[in-house]
Amino acid sequence: MVSNVILIICYEIIASVQSLTTHVTLPIGELSGYISTTRNGKEFVAFEGVPYAKPPIGALRFEEPQPVDQWGGVFKTNVLHKCIQYNHYTPPGKDMVQGEEDCLYLNIYTPELDKALRDVIIYIHGGAFMFGSGASYGPYTILDQNIVFVTVNYRLGPLGFLSTEDKVVPGNNGLKDQILALKWVSDNIKYFGGNPCSITLTGMSAGGASAQLHSLSPLSKGLFHRGISQSGTVLNPWVLVENSLEKTKKISLNLNCTISTTRDMIACLKERKAYDIVASVNLLMPWLYNPISPFGVVVDKWSTKPFLKEHPYKLLLEGRINDLPWIFSNVASEGLYPAADFIAKTQYLEEIDQFWDDLIPHILDFNHTVDINDRSSVLTKIREFYFQNMSVSEATYGNLIKMVSDRLFITDIERAAKLHSISIQSPVYYYYFSYRGAHSKSELRSLTNNDYGASHGDDTVYVLSTEVNTHSTPTDQNMSKLLVNMWTSFSSTGIPKINDVIWLQMSKKSYVDSINYLHIYNTSCLEMKSNVTLGNTPFWESLPLRENEKLMR
Repeated sequence: MVSNVILIICYEIIASVQSLTTHVTLPIGELSGYISTTRNGKEFVAFEGVPYAKPPIGALRFEEPQPVDQWGGVFKTNVLHKCIQYNHYTPPGKDMVQGEEDCLYLNIYTPELDKALRDVIIYIHGGAFMFGSGASYGPYTILDQNIVFVTVNYRLGPLGFLSTEDKVVPGNNGLKDQILALKWVSDNIKYFGGNPCSITLTGMSAGGASAQLHSLSPLSKGLFHRGISQSGTVLNPWVLVENSLEKTKKISLNLNCTISTTRDMIACLKERKAYDIVASVNLLMPWLYNPISPFGVVVDKWSTKPFLKEHPYKLLLEGRINDLPWIFSNVASEGLYPAADFIAKTQYLEEIDQFWDDLIPHILDFNHTVDINDRSSVLTKIREFYFQNMSVSEATYGNLIKMVSDRLFITDIERAAKLHSISIQSPVYYYYFSYRGAHSKSELRSLTNNDYGASHGDDTVYVLSTEVNTHSTPTDQNMSKLLVNMWTSFSSTGIPKINDVIWLQMSKKSYVDSINYLHIYNTSCLEMKSNVTLGNTPFWESLPLRENEKLMR
């Protein structure tokens, strides 16, 4: 009987301690989280759905984000949110428009609510500025380490990146959402056991580009201390978009809104359903969700507080950048996004082959940056370079992946990394990831487990928990440990540690210098290498596309 009483008392004490450790009091209100566990059984406290801004609805649609108001009582944070989006990764038969307009929330995960001041890693999700969610990247791997992990939601597509190319809606509201989130974390992360003076900003694809964009924006200065850009930078062709006003007018006309003035047009769009605005994005993707990023970043010079005053190429070239340690990376078969879609049905490859001149400018995102007089020769040169006299088919699918990889990702990742490195004093590192584990993100679209190489996003899945199973084999588990250690060592010291490899920095002397990079083949084969180019950069630089440095002439 006595032992039963003792057990009951002990249980009540433990329950009380757990209840206390899942509550945090902030200057703006109290939050209630919950206890969860990592894959290895380590407990942590989760706060999912922490508001950092007022809901961007009604009159606040298309406006810059506003700080969240104080709240009374205890705000329960156990709901994952997703910003409304047109998501072509939706399973067949389901609505591609998903999510909610009230979506500006953080997810915060911490080993313990104490005053330990742990290193903080903030992750910005990718998705071409069009789709995705912080909820898609869980903490169940990385929280085995003693860090605080945060994921961010930001407005996407037209609701986050529409621009009228004037003061009515200057653009980049999704990036300004991210800034407000960074400010919120900087002000409040100490209450979650995090160190506001040791914040590493990370992201993949559009998230990686976002991270580097924040290094160029004076609005983000001082809000983080290191950066990681995986498979995305400010110079990739899908980051800065063209003809934003024209696209906004097309959506407006589809929704029976006036386009007589930008002010009247936006007033009308504020009255339309968010669902209908987002669904209209399909009008801007003429073939199989391409181009991947009809709405994205603009040089918002019309804003009273511009995020990006000038073209990022010019800012990098002139060294107008926050001087912080950085890691850049790419994977071997980046082009599996979006090319994994193309192998799912043989008709897609046949259409690319037959309608090359019509489809390639959209797939490779140069429809608005090539002069009409150069269009035919550019298309011919690309086809000859990657396919010689062969047709586009299953037999040449690898050529297609390489073409898309080079154009949409690798060429401009290496160029942005070079410019970044020579513009700052802090160390800049680069890695090339070619490990293809038991599963890959490409399986989600190709509908096959065929090994086409390491896909866009395949390195991220070993650090963060996603729908891709990276724990089914010992080698995958070891790769996860390797990359997690790389992230967490860098977040602590600004120097990435990966086994016993001496990881050399990128050159700081000249843009034309070779790239020093760590090639990650597998956990037992890591090799420092140096090459002039990883993505056939000289070929792409030879084409007359009005992008980056060619806009500066």
